[in-house]
This record gives sequence, C-alpha cells and structure tokens, in this order.
Amino acid sequence: MVSAKKVSIICYCATFLIFLVIFLWGSLGLLPGDELGFSILNFYLIMPFVSFAAALLLGIKNAYMKWVYPVFSGILGFIIPSLLFGGADWIALLFSFIPSVIGLGIGALVWKLR
Repeated sequence: MVSAKKVSIICYCATFLIFLVIFLWGSLGLLPGDELGFSILNFYLIMPFVSFAAALLLGIKNAYMKWVYPVFSGILGFIIPSLLFGGADWIALLFSFIPSVIGLGIGALVWKLR
C-alpha cells in the first residue's frame, strides 16, 4: 500500500510537471495564430482535468497536506497564463482552483463513506 506522503508527492510533482510542460509548450513551441487553440486545449481541458484528477486521488487516499493542493494548483493556474500572455487575469485562477476543490471534496466524501 502506498503511504499518504508518497501519494501527495506523486500528485504534487505530476501536477507541477504537466503544468511546466504546458508553460514550455506555450513559451517555446507556440506558433503565431495558435493562441486560441492552445488556450482552449490547455486552460479549459487539460489543466482542469489534471487538477480534478489529482485532487480526487488525494481526497480518496486521505493524503498528506491534501487541503493545500487547491491553492497549489490555483497558483500554478494563475501564473502560467499570466507569464505566457503578459497580464494577470483572475479568471485564470478558476481554471485549476475550482476543479481541484470539487475533486478534493468528492474524494474526501468517498474516503469518509468508506
């Protein structure tokens, strides 16, 4: 059985690495004119899915520091679009924060019902 700390480390590191790949793809590999497709794919699909899935796993396993994860993913979800597109947009905070809160809530509920 995997310990609670290992699950936390895996989820936090996986989220960071996926968000880092999104940032590097956006800053190094984005062609002019591809901004809309890049934004829709990454900020509306990949980032919320990764945040939700990792938070759900953290909640189900009752992992170490699970309640910090929404803040962690929300900060990353805010910083990446701000760095890529040159302006702070508070809506970007919702791309990762809200799905991670929902996933963590569902995971905690599942853990509690077991």
